[in-house]
Amino acid sequence: MINWKEIWQKIVAFFKKPYGKYIIALVLFFMLLFLMKDNNLRYYKKLRKQRVELEQEKQTYKDEIKQDSLNTIKLQKNIHEVEKFGREKYMMKKPNEDIYIIKPKSEDTTRKK
Repeated sequence: MINWKEIWQKIVAFFKKPYGKYIIALVLFFMLLFLMKDNNLRYYKKLRKQRVELEQEKQTYKDEIKQDSLNTIKLQKNIHEVEKFGREKYMMKKPNEDIYIIKPKSEDTTRKK
C-alpha cells in the first residue's frame, strides 16, 4: 500500500533544499513548453520550416523578376529580339511560312529490340 504521508514528507524535504524550488520551476516550465496546445516547440519548429520555404520561394521569385526585367529591356531595345521571342515562345509565324518542329527520338524507342 502507498504511504502518502511518507511521500508528502519527502516532497516537503525536497522543497526545503536550496535548489528544490528551482528544479520544480524548471520542470513546470518544460512541461508547459512541450504540452501547451498552441505554443509548443513542435509548432515553432513547423513555423521555422515554413519560413525557410517561403524565403526560398521569395528568392526564386526575385530571380524570375530580375530575369524578366532583363528580357523586357532587351525586347524594348531590339525589334529582332521581339520577333525571335514571339517565334520561340508563342510559336508565331509569318503568313506565308511553314514551321516544322523536329523532336529527337527518345532513347527508349531506339533501344527497343
